[in-house]
Amino acid sequence: MSCFKTQSGKMPCKAKELNLHLTLLGGQSFRWKTQEDKKSSFYGVAFGHFWNLSQTEEFLEFTAHGGGEKKDNDLENKLKTYFRLDFNLSENLKLWKKSHNHFKEKSEYIQSVRVLNQEPVENLISFICSQNNHINRITSMVEHLCSKYGEKIYSCDGVNYYSFPTLEAFSKNLDTLEDDLRKAKFGYRAKFISGSIKKINELGGIEWFDNLRALPYKKARQELVKLPGIGYKVADCICLMSLGHLQAVPIDTHIFQIAQKHYMPEALSKIKSVTPKIYDDISDKFRDVYGEYAGWAQTILFCAQLSRFKEKEDTDGDDIKLKRSKKAKKC
Repeated sequence: MSCFKTQSGKMPCKAKELNLHLTLLGGQSFRWKTQEDKKSSFYGVAFGHFWNLSQTEEFLEFTAHGGGEKKDNDLENKLKTYFRLDFNLSENLKLWKKSHNHFKEKSEYIQSVRVLNQEPVENLISFICSQNNHINRITSMVEHLCSKYGEKIYSCDGVNYYSFPTLEAFSKNLDTLEDDLRKAKFGYRAKFISGSIKKINELGGIEWFDNLRALPYKKARQELVKLPGIGYKVADCICLMSLGHLQAVPIDTHIFQIAQKHYMPEALSKIKSVTPKIYDDISDKFRDVYGEYAGWAQTILFCAQLSRFKEKEDTDGDDIKLKRSKKAKKC
């Protein structure tokens, strides 16, 4: 019988520095859900553990399941890394409010959104799944990948939870990966996932991502678009959420509409589609306004735009649906 280690604790983290709902359910990751009986609590998988998270005004409370039988003494550091708690959000909010009236207006309505620090393979594959897709289907695809190629880390009420597959796990199944994913109705994304895994291995494996972290942002993005099916938007998501390039500004329809109305009204008034040049013009404008952490400022504005559609159907890639699970359970 499998033995799943369970550890609980709490760590200093003011609620004004972390909004769990918008950070975890705002389209950055597809592995988190809310507790139906306690909507301020969340459960999901990250860094090889199944987590239950909740917070008070002063503390982030956690229970971590799985990760082997030995005690993990690094749980707090994993959460600090995941939520980038070393980043002084309050001070940067003050700067961003001074940078543009639009941010000042929106940040009164929504703030405390943190940019997650995710493992690059998971982030990459998840955003390939997100292309022209809605959040329920994206989540289903990601869970399929985890259950088929990941490792079981926890079980509760008959439900198994799995880690996201490693690059090695995908690589071992590369000969059949595309066909298997097509049978699972991944469509054209099956080819992109299989092709990306193959290309990453050719470029140096997991160390390739370490090299991208050290490159200047735009050079790192240019390397990422060498992967099959990866355009500027997905490359920027990876740069922002996995490689530490916090100046990366992913442009989707929400951000395009914000730029068209508030930041570049004259230049974009007659623009109907986003070409690579328009994409760079918009992202450069955000960097001009918000500086080296423009991607973080954009993430807050993105969530502010989405919050108009709470509990309503929406899509990812162009739009993202924020919808609570109806079957959430606390284990």
